[in-house]
Amino acid sequence: MRNLIIGILLATIALAFSAYAAYSRPQISLSIDDIHSPVFSAKGIHVSLVDQQWSQLAFHLDEIVVQGKTWRNVSLSCRKFQLADDLMGCTNGTLRLPDFKPLPVVFHFSTKEKFLEISVKPTVDESWQFSMRWDENIWHSTLAIANGQVTRIAHWLPDAETMPVPAKGKLNGRARLNGNTDGITDIDVALRVDALVFSDSSGLHAGENVGIAINLRAIHIPRNDQWQWQSEINWLHGEVFWQPLYFIGSGHRLNLTGTLSEKNIFLHKGSIDLINIGDLNFSGVLARQGHAIIDFDLEASNLELSALFDQVLSPFLGNTAFAEMAVTGKGDFAWRYRNGASESLRVDLYDAGVIDKRERFAFHRINARIPWQIENTTIANISFLNGEILRIPLGEVRASMEINDLNLSIPQLVVPVLDGKLKLANFSALQQENGWYWRFSGELLPISMGKLTEALQVQQMHGTLSGVIPEVSYNKATVDIKGALLFNIFDGKIIANNLKLIEPLGLAPHLTTDLVMRNLDLDMLTRTFSFGNMQGRVDMDMNNLELSNWRPIKFDASLYSSPGSYPKRISQAAIQNISALGGAGAAAAIQRSFMRFFEEFSYSRIGWQCVLRDNVCHMGGIEPDSQESESQAYTMIKGGGIPAITVMGYNRNVNWQEMINRLKRITEGNSPIIQ
Repeated sequence: MRNLIIGILLATIALAFSAYAAYSRPQISLSIDDIHSPVFSAKGIHVSLVDQQWSQLAFHLDEIVVQGKTWRNVSLSCRKFQLADDLMGCTNGTLRLPDFKPLPVVFHFSTKEKFLEISVKPTVDESWQFSMRWDENIWHSTLAIANGQVTRIAHWLPDAETMPVPAKGKLNGRARLNGNTDGITDIDVALRVDALVFSDSSGLHAGENVGIAINLRAIHIPRNDQWQWQSEINWLHGEVFWQPLYFIGSGHRLNLTGTLSEKNIFLHKGSIDLINIGDLNFSGVLARQGHAIIDFDLEASNLELSALFDQVLSPFLGNTAFAEMAVTGKGDFAWRYRNGASESLRVDLYDAGVIDKRERFAFHRINARIPWQIENTTIANISFLNGEILRIPLGEVRASMEINDLNLSIPQLVVPVLDGKLKLANFSALQQENGWYWRFSGELLPISMGKLTEALQVQQMHGTLSGVIPEVSYNKATVDIKGALLFNIFDGKIIANNLKLIEPLGLAPHLTTDLVMRNLDLDMLTRTFSFGNMQGRVDMDMNNLELSNWRPIKFDASLYSSPGSYPKRISQAAIQNISALGGAGAAAAIQRSFMRFFEEFSYSRIGWQCVLRDNVCHMGGIEPDSQESESQAYTMIKGGGIPAITVMGYNRNVNWQEMINRLKRITEGNSPIIQ
């Protein structure tokens, strides 16, 4: 491009000498205040020839503007200048541009033969050669580059102030421009860039060792003043980071065919061949002013979902629950965009798989056909062979989903869960300005607690789990349950009120709720946790429960005997374990008394309280704190019957993690020693 400037400068010189060619004077000077043309404009032009034979030339521009770029204080000097009747030449010239080292220049210009040749050779192995020939009506020009430093054209690149700046790279190839008196008629460019290094000040766009081959052909159509063009770009090697995408180039190809008018760029046919991903075909219309997309069509088939997700989609999901997924399978998609809005979209999946690397969810053998059309209702069919959520196995699922604009609905869905089923009803989802909103209701049919706890890899439990699911909604990354969530477990009921779950699949899920547990069977409960045997039933209230990353950080809990008549017995082992939670004093008293000869005891009431704040459990017993506050001790089990036992607690404030560790030791087989 700078060689083009040289050509313009020399053409100006030629105009000057054509006016003074008849004179033979030891010095000639010419000054021009201002020149304007469709190609360039210049101010403060000064030309002078010195020496008896006019063998030295000096040319200076105060300012020149080419293609919107402004250069000031541009000068050309020649120590070996030749001027004949129709030939002007320089074999030892120097071009000086602002902020650059002087460039050696050789040029020849003939008014008779009508040619201009310019050669710039900054280094031994680098050259820029510009040639131009013309007659009365047409002209031809060629720029040939050998090992050109890309940094020399940095200021001529589009948006040089905001785009990444090349720091290194070599350019080889040629560019041909042909034209007539009306302007350029055709362009043919074949260039190759190697070892390109670029970056911007923010560090969000950078490239290393990039190699690209570019071919461009364009022809001007005078009848409608448009350009027909075709280009091919081959990414040969290198790596590029363009926030948030990262690509390693090795054979990617881009082909484009289109038309350029005064207002728009018409892309008739485009294709991208992404190695290890597949081919994408597209077309569209782009406004030249503002680069707004007017129309666009994009189609792709048989794409490798694994590479597509890792290289293209995953970087955009960095702060979501789907950032750490592994995706497999094949896929097709088609997108149609018209007049600034999407008109249709189709996504097809074939034997796809989605696995969360943190083991939160997984779905296998996914097959789907999901069509969408604006202002029309379509039906999507989705299925998967099996999967799991939070390690809970799921069976085969087939669903039909109605899509109406941005409204999604599934009247009924049955999901096999272990040996039971989860029935969902009236599922609906809607895309809003602040994200997706969805809701559903349902029912959980009995699931074996043995199989469920085995899947969750927690303490083995017995019985079954079932329940009713009221209306569940999701909005702004929060799951909200309107009404009471009811579960049947341990032959009793657990009711969750005011349940709210924030970012359930995020890195730190947060849950708040109030739990009401009624009539739980102590025999089933204690056998489950190897706590020693207890017979009876208990109620429990756990208000203001708050979990962060599934760990309790706050609650107000109280456990007490259920009303009614039922057997109330407690084993020696259970007494020892309960005593270990409330302090060692009760256990020592039992061992010193005659009651150590009994394996079971009777009781009349059970009571335990815990207020958890700042990782400390403030404990109490059967009576309210106000009635037991005079003493550090509190009653956890009140005796009744024969033989009867009363168990006291002596630790009011216990570190929560320490209590959890005690429970772990107890349930892992820390059986008490009976003396």
